[in-house]
Amino acid sequence: MNREVKKFHAFAFVIALVTFAAIISIFPLRIWNDVRTEVGGGFENGYTQEVDSTHDAIQDFIAQYDRIDSISVYVNELTKGRYMHISFWDVDKWRVMYEETIDLGEEQLPGYVDIPLGLDLEVGGNYRVMFTVWHATYVLGTESIEGSTNPAIGSFYYQDSVVEGSHLLARYNYSVPMSKVMSLTLMVMVFMIGCALVCVTRTLCRDAANKYITVGRVCQYVLNPVAVIAYVSLAAMVFPLRLFDNRASDIFFYELGLLLAFITALYAINHKRNDSISVSLEKYSANAAAKGAAGSKTNGRSLLGEMSLFDKIMSFGQMILIALTFVYASQYMNDLYDIYHSISERQLVLCLLLITVLFQSRKELISIQNIVLSVAGVAAGFYYYHKNQLPVTEKEYDLHNLILKLSIAIVIVSVILIADYVRYLLKVVTKKASRSSASITLYGVFVIVFFVCLIVLRNTRWWGVVLALVFAVMYIRMNIADRSAHWNTIATGGLILNIIYTIGYCLLFRYFTGFVMGRYSMQFHTVTVTAEYLTIMQVMAAALLLAKVSSGSKISRFKDFVSYVFKEMLLFGVISAYMIFTLSRTGYLAAIVTIMVLIVMVTIRAGKDAVKTLVRGIAACIVAVIIAFPMTFTFQRIIPVMVGHPYFFEVEDAAPSARGGSDLNDYKYMSIERFYSLFRQKILGVSATEYNFVDDPYNYDDNGNYLYDEDGNPLNGAEVGCQEGAADYCRDILEDADRSDRLVASGIDGLYIAEAADTEVLEDADNEGSDTYYDESSTEGEEEVASEGEEEQTSEDGSVDDYSNGRIDIWKAYIKELNMTGHDEMGAVAEDGELLAHAHNVYIQVAYDHGIPVGILFVFVIVAGIAFSGVYYFRNQRSFASAVPFAVITGFAIAGLTEWNFQLCNPMTVALMLLLPVIMFKERKSDH
Repeated sequence: MNREVKKFHAFAFVIALVTFAAIISIFPLRIWNDVRTEVGGGFENGYTQEVDSTHDAIQDFIAQYDRIDSISVYVNELTKGRYMHISFWDVDKWRVMYEETIDLGEEQLPGYVDIPLGLDLEVGGNYRVMFTVWHATYVLGTESIEGSTNPAIGSFYYQDSVVEGSHLLARYNYSVPMSKVMSLTLMVMVFMIGCALVCVTRTLCRDAANKYITVGRVCQYVLNPVAVIAYVSLAAMVFPLRLFDNRASDIFFYELGLLLAFITALYAINHKRNDSISVSLEKYSANAAAKGAAGSKTNGRSLLGEMSLFDKIMSFGQMILIALTFVYASQYMNDLYDIYHSISERQLVLCLLLITVLFQSRKELISIQNIVLSVAGVAAGFYYYHKNQLPVTEKEYDLHNLILKLSIAIVIVSVILIADYVRYLLKVVTKKASRSSASITLYGVFVIVFFVCLIVLRNTRWWGVVLALVFAVMYIRMNIADRSAHWNTIATGGLILNIIYTIGYCLLFRYFTGFVMGRYSMQFHTVTVTAEYLTIMQVMAAALLLAKVSSGSKISRFKDFVSYVFKEMLLFGVISAYMIFTLSRTGYLAAIVTIMVLIVMVTIRAGKDAVKTLVRGIAACIVAVIIAFPMTFTFQRIIPVMVGHPYFFEVEDAAPSARGGSDLNDYKYMSIERFYSLFRQKILGVSATEYNFVDDPYNYDDNGNYLYDEDGNPLNGAEVGCQEGAADYCRDILEDADRSDRLVASGIDGLYIAEAADTEVLEDADNEGSDTYYDESSTEGEEEVASEGEEEQTSEDGSVDDYSNGRIDIWKAYIKELNMTGHDEMGAVAEDGELLAHAHNVYIQVAYDHGIPVGILFVFVIVAGIAFSGVYYFRNQRSFASAVPFAVITGFAIAGLTEWNFQLCNPMTVALMLLLPVIMFKERKSDH
């Protein structure tokens, strides 16, 4: 950031960069779209009978483009009440895609009423719009089929009967990419504007004006205005525009989050490092060297030490592949069918093998042997693929052909690795190459023995064989690589890249909904796996933060210390906020215990500065979470709905009204009050608060009683508000229980009235017993989802078994069936005959799957791994990442007490296996 460049070159580069970004946003990214309106083409011929509580109207149509922005429907008259309700259906899949309530009282009638949708469609798919009411009565306009020019407009129904000769009078507004001519015109204009700005800059930076300027100063000139504009715009959208919510609590909290984000951004852009920080770091490095820290001569500030440019490029390539490995592991955990599992598994394995290939030196990587094998492998693979690919007439031919391609790629890379190791052995035998200076430790021997046991006692589980072979090959090649001493930093860098990618993805495409499932699952469809994933990421971030705190113990000035630990605090705070969003007790437990142990370790290593390090470490963690939580909550709530392209998993539940891409302020999105209610219930174990915010406020009096009946007729007295068809159910619930113990939210399909313990319909991630069960023996392509149906039980007496959500009974069932050689089938059987998908304890599960001896060996590998990684931390004091192996292994160990987290494609297993080699070999150079 302190590098100096000419002013003209600096600003010309910025202009070129902005111009390039603007051009690719037009094409090929096509971010900017036009709206194309399609109509039936007939002429207005009248209107429907009244749409009320017993009469609906339905219009079918075929999607002409892949995204519908809105539908404008002609409403002839609002006769009673105020609210129209629409349901948008995917007829082919027979599911509700979206619901919306429209206040007709604010519209100019008769006239067109715009219904925002923002839904991605399948071109040629069949869709349906259903018009109903919410305590109202209205009349819709129709058009004649005669003269219609649009065959995509289907049948029109009134109360399930086809209206002959008529369509709904409506406009279908699709979002489509700009035309080629318009795109090209805009791209040329942007390019010309960029060139003009460069010319102006050149004129302003002539001769004496063209002085040198630092890169940091250029960033300040560019990014400060961007931060100000972004903050002012978003703050105005929150208030006074109230685009996201009109409740005071949410407005205040969102404004607070935006303000904190703005201050954080300004600090990140403008803060400077004081020279005292460098002096302190030199003292830290000197102290570490004096204590006998082994390793390279570079200090902890250097990411990859004194590596060559080639080695740094290969190392960053490995980081990217590690990040991709976690992407495919996450994809595997979300897959619902065996055929998709096969794809994700192969993608993950291919990434791991490519990571191993990148351990080769430049000479080895571009050797004649690799080139010949690559060319021959590609040619043979091309021939084999075309001889064995499925024709397009076969079911799921594209998926099976993708599996074939990935399998061929894995074979080619495996052959290259085998040939590489054979070449190395030949060189060692002929004494043309020296043996690796690193020898395997006793701990490493036990890990290898464990791998052998996974292979021998696989009991039909081939994923264990793949895990053992792939990681064994990686460890062997890593052991003889020149860059192996930096592996801890490389692996940590891969974890950081993945969490940054994941957060970015969630901010763009994953809504933060409050109903039906109010616990945020990030890139997964189950909070269980989310908590496991975030445990790894959170303890990794904590290890980096606490290491920086410890190394900065000599920094006395507060602002210098904040500058020194700023990035690590931000990373830890944001990840911690997402962990809080999961409301997972098991996730909280694993992360908090691990972080507490890390604080103790860092304090012990600080020596004379122990007290200062302890206080600073705890304060840094707490302050990071306090600052990051409002920022992260605010951005996760408002950014995805602004983007408007939500992604929902097939088995993921969310209120239909929260699924659209054009609604910024639906009450089914997460809010502060809703989150507080869930936190009380799930974490503190107290009754949830009443949540009663409605989409139709004009239907109620000040006491919450309905003003109108189902058809919009005024009521003379107060009545409990329940929609037609759900009235009996709602009234029974309200009569049978105290409303203070219930979560209540009005919805057009009836009130969302749920027991506090039963709010999460799809899953309860803290019982984690409703995880999706993947039957390894099922046939590829067949659906294999089987919910255990284990619902969380509330406990009046607060017993341990109740608080464990039935885990103790599950453990007893599994322990009862343990033997010495393991089982072919995965699940044990409970006393009532129910099949228990997994043990909710990784140690019991491994013993059940592979036998008691292997289970004991696995416990030793984990416990000894904690001990050896702790020793590694104390012996490598000059590396900021030296505590990461200990943090990850400890987090895995604690999470494993209540979860099954050991499987080839489980993110926790991937992280564990990637970091084990750090402590499997000795006489290494210190990692940086």
